[in-house]
Amino acid sequence: MLCPQIPETGARRLFRELRRIAVRVVVGATLVASSAIALGDGASVSGRAYKDALRDDPAAFLRAKGYAIAPQATETVVTVVEYYNIGLKHFFITADPAEIANLDGGAFGGAWRRTGQTFGAWAMAGRPADSAPVCRFFGTDQYRANGTRIGPNSHFYTADPAECALVKSAWQSVAADGKSYPAWTYEGDAFALRLPGAGGVCAAGTEALYRAYNDGAGGDPNHRYVSDPRLLEGMPGWTFEGLVMCRPVAKTTLPFTVIGEIRGCDRPECRVPNAAGSGVGLVDVVMEISVTALPTVVAANPLAKAWESYTIDLPAGTQILNINWGSGGPAAGGSYQDGVLLDDAKWVMPIWAQAPGTMRVMLSLYCLQQSRKPADTNATYKISGAVTHPGVLAIVKLPRPRPIVNGSLTATATQFAIWEVTDGKGSLSAVQLDMLRTLYALQESDPQFGMTLADFLSSLSVVGPPG
Repeated sequence: MLCPQIPETGARRLFRELRRIAVRVVVGATLVASSAIALGDGASVSGRAYKDALRDDPAAFLRAKGYAIAPQATETVVTVVEYYNIGLKHFFITADPAEIANLDGGAFGGAWRRTGQTFGAWAMAGRPADSAPVCRFFGTDQYRANGTRIGPNSHFYTADPAECALVKSAWQSVAADGKSYPAWTYEGDAFALRLPGAGGVCAAGTEALYRAYNDGAGGDPNHRYVSDPRLLEGMPGWTFEGLVMCRPVAKTTLPFTVIGEIRGCDRPECRVPNAAGSGVGLVDVVMEISVTALPTVVAANPLAKAWESYTIDLPAGTQILNINWGSGGPAAGGSYQDGVLLDDAKWVMPIWAQAPGTMRVMLSLYCLQQSRKPADTNATYKISGAVTHPGVLAIVKLPRPRPIVNGSLTATATQFAIWEVTDGKGSLSAVQLDMLRTLYALQESDPQFGMTLADFLSSLSVVGPPG
């Protein structure tokens, strides 16, 4: 059986239905949030079921499955970078990529330089429910009638809700304009961390973040936040304030090897919970992996940091190629679909899970050939290098502010975009890439999403315009 190919009549029915969906959204109809995704359920519907339904009657299939709403972005760990200004003798931290780029690029005359210290924190979008926003303040840039500045030329950060509320309004002064201002101006929530628990300790899975205070030297209070307390103890003129927040445990990326065969999976019994990537259920594969190296401290004493975890990953753009087994052994170019990974795939392997030495994981990928069979349990694969086709790379490199949900309408648009490159007219035009970029930026519940999706698909030669 071949990969989905939509006949002209089916395409017309599909687009009439897509536009009907768009109208329903515009008038405020409720979308059904369901794991039964619009064009296939990534958890239970095989590529063959997806293909058959789409081929036979896409409009009826859409009506039967309901419409998916992509969830909010999952929790993300960001890197907080520390800088030092030797003239001010101040430290500063930020996780803002634009701010980091400006400082690294020499902003403010190059006065701020990296110290080499960083720590992890959670991004505000999708942060853990038990984490706390870290309030960021800057000394209020208002001046009293005598010309003195109301706020210090410094930043302050806290995850303590009470402290945050206090700093937002405390230490008021009247400025030259006759208005009263607090000493600190709240700039927003920079990132998220956890607060210490009972007894002032960090919960398992987090590590301490320590703070020191310069005792208001030079009239400008400044604080330093680091993960290693030895950097703070004994700093001349600074008071060590101890543990104040808890950060995510650092994860180290390790190389891995595949044990045995990489097999296709098109049925519930072969699926595993450790899934990564996205697609529409046409190229799902499972594999057994094992790390090939562990840090010396863990190798010497696996129980020393039993709560730590290590990241195993495959970068976006990685190809998984089908192989045929013949008398001469495996050969690339099999009869099953090849797959490409659109986003980085990451698996976390806790050290305590190292006893067996392996972990079974699953990859969901996008199909590269319309004319081949969807992956089933008879299909075997190998991990190849990164995709080199400029048209596919252009899709891989598009910004995606949230993960793509398996089998969602966003995943469907992505699959047809890749087929346009590999089986249609070729690389997407600038207009088509811009429409796909818009789809990635929108929630599927947004009225604009349905209309943009219909316009995008109708522009592709592998689908054709609605009739």
